[in-house]
Formats: sequence, structure tokens, C-alpha cells
Amino acid sequence: MGGGPPERDQGRPFRRRAAGGHRPRRVRGGFRPVRWLLRRARRRGIGLWVVLVLAAATAAGCGLPTDETAQAIDPEELPESLRPGFTASTTTTVPAPLLTEPRSVYLLTNPQDIERTIVVEVERQVNRSATLEEVLATLFGEAASPEESDAGYFNTLELFEILSARVVDGVATVDIVHLSPEGEDQPPSADELEFAAAQLVFTVSATEGIDGVRILLDGQEVSVPTSDADAEPGSVLRTSAYEQFQPDFAPATTTTSPAEDENDDENEGESEDEEG
Repeated sequence: MGGGPPERDQGRPFRRRAAGGHRPRRVRGGFRPVRWLLRRARRRGIGLWVVLVLAAATAAGCGLPTDETAQAIDPEELPESLRPGFTASTTTTVPAPLLTEPRSVYLLTNPQDIERTIVVEVERQVNRSATLEEVLATLFGEAASPEESDAGYFNTLELFEILSARVVDGVATVDIVHLSPEGEDQPPSADELEFAAAQLVFTVSATEGIDGVRILLDGQEVSVPTSDADAEPGSVLRTSAYEQFQPDFAPATTTTSPAEDENDDENEGESEDEEG
């Protein structure tokens, strides 16, 4: 026993205390041992797995390398769009041109040298894949062009509207309706229906594979006028029914044979003798 300081154990390192008897504090943010974190979590009731996740994140963050020095990259290793001098190209889509072809349709005219109405062939440009209804639609609701009007052509079908057109076994069934000047449905006159039928029959017959037309009026079978007489409702009409509308139509003429003339003279002579 003496008055000197107590001797410390040689096996334990000496810890210095700061002034005031406290241990020196570590810098905030420094690495804390995992054992210390586990002990503290156990005291506060924090789950073990939460501590392990936080510890792993802390270790990973502390071990993340940093590189503050810029490095040059070979331009050949860059994508083409990032290389110097690259110019972006634009692609323009051009729609395919619409392929059309001329199709024959028929208008009407009254030439001065012929005392009757005849059909005249003209052309309309339509899509190559146009249906019969689409071809006929070029006549309905459309007057003749100025050039056609100057030539004396007219279109009776402009007074009508087409409802449908279908082909079955070589026969086209065309459903039309007559319109008033106000655009309302009304029955056509006999001449209007005959002229319209002539235009339809010649136009439809110009289509390959079709040899007859059945005309409906607003969905109903009606009697349609022809060159000779009115056809029965639902009849299949052909160009022969409108032969007087053909430009080269020649009406049949009645001729008297010479023998008939001689007989007439003899009969006249006998009559004179009897009177004498």
C-alpha cells in the first residue's frame, strides 16, 4: 500500500480519458461494428433482419468506389446516332397511286338526222377494282359534263338514285328510285323510266359476264317500258328490247313486189270494163 497511482494490469491496454473523465467521441458517420448494432437493436426491440439489412447497406455504401477523373471514349465505340457528324434521316411514306381505268357507260342524244332518241357511248374513269354498282353510280345524280352537253348528250339517270346493284348467274338486279326536284321519292313518267332503262341495259350489258338486267323501282318489281311494249314486272331486259335506241337501227319497211303491182293493174282494168 502506498500513495502512488495504482498499478495497471500488464495484459490490458491503457485507455486514456479526456478531460472531465469522459471517453473521446467518435466522429459521427463513422463505421460502427455489427456486434454493437446487434446489441443496440436487441435492447430496443428492433428485428434482427432489419439490422442486417441496414448493416449490409452501410457496408456497401462505404465500399462504393468513386472516380472523379474523366476518361476519353473511342468514337468508334459510340452508337452511330452519337458519333460526330451524324445526321438523322427522315422516312416519308408515299401512298400508292390509285389505279383507274376507263369504263363504258351510256348517255342519250337526239341527233338532227335521226328522229328518235338513241344511246351514245362515253367513258368514265373508275377504280380498276370497281364493282358494277360503283360504275353505275357515275351516272346517277350526275348531269352530263359540259363537253358532253355541248355535243347534245343528256343523262336521264341524273333524275334517279341507285339503291343497289348485284349480279347473280349473269343477271344484274338494279334497284333505283326516282327523285323529285326537292329530292323526295316520286313515281317516274313512262318516258323517264324507258330512257333510264335503256341507259341501264346498255351500260350493264357492256360489263363482261352480264347478259341481262332486272330493274326494281324502290325495291318493287314494276312493268318497264321497252321499244315495243311494257315488259312484265320482274322481266330480264336485254339490248334487243331497246333496239330502237341503237344508232344503227333500221326500221322495217314494207315493199310491194312487181307481181303484186301487175295484179293490181289487172284488177283495176276489170273494174273499168265492168263499169263500161
